Amino acid sequence: MIEYHADDYGMFPAASRRITDCIENGCINGISLMPNGQCFSQCMEILKKECTKPVRLSVHLNLITEKPLCDPGMIPDLVDDNGFFAVTYGKILAASLIPSKRRRYKEQIKTELGKQIDVCLPYMEEQKSVRLDSHRHIHMVPVVFESLQELVDEKDLNVSYIRIIRERFSFYRKIGRFECFRPVNIIKAVLLDYLGMIDRHRCPRLYKKGNANFASILFSGCMTEKNIGLILENITSASGDLLEDTELMLHPGAVLEEDDLALIHDIEDRKYLSDPMRIKEAEACFASAD
Repeated sequence: MIEYHADDYGMFPAASRRITDCIENGCINGISLMPNGQCFSQCMEILKKECTKPVRLSVHLNLITEKPLCDPGMIPDLVDDNGFFAVTYGKILAASLIPSKRRRYKEQIKTELGKQIDVCLPYMEEQKSVRLDSHRHIHMVPVVFESLQELVDEKDLNVSYIRIIRERFSFYRKIGRFECFRPVNIIKAVLLDYLGMIDRHRCPRLYKKGNANFASILFSGCMTEKNIGLILENITSASGDLLEDTELMLHPGAVLEEDDLALIHDIEDRKYLSDPMRIKEAEACFASAD
């Protein structure tokens, strides 16, 4: 099965409706719920009332943007003076390497991610399992991945899937035919693949829950109709060692409303969430449903 998966559901009603439109009239059959979205509860009501097609739900764990769900005083190393997340890859990677920081950060990460998972669990009762991924793939950093493994054990969660970034370069054969390539994605793919090797060694039980192929990092932010078509062509002609499912990650829920954009604290995230390519990815969802 190809899972066409939309990230970032639950930020704002209009952006979330763009995603539900891609479910109802496009190819999207999986979405990630951003539990600390400012309008999360309202967006979940929209999904319940307006979405008629079945869709896989994942927790979109977030340590990168906006405010945490728990009291900022409980996670002082993860937030700034105004209570907004202040986590960067560099900061969290450093915490993974320094033992004294590692223990402290792990407890704080578990506190916040446990809260985020709890908020999403009621919406996942029907699918009878928990699926996990994260905003900007921060869960792949070892100290976060280890925190998740401990949470899964402590909460006795039935995790059916966790997104593991391990790009199959065979999915990008004839790469010259692709469009809108962003070179920075090569760095992302290499880094995330390396982090995945560490995660596999330290937390093999959770790592094995990454039981699907994954394609998209090399063309993250530019999954156009043409690029999706080429990836599908390559998947179809791939060797027989593919896993049962393949996840294609998209971001069709652009935040376009000025009032909503003004509520986004981080300027870079504002650009990220309003990137015009998100409109192109939504168009690709509709075209891929034909």
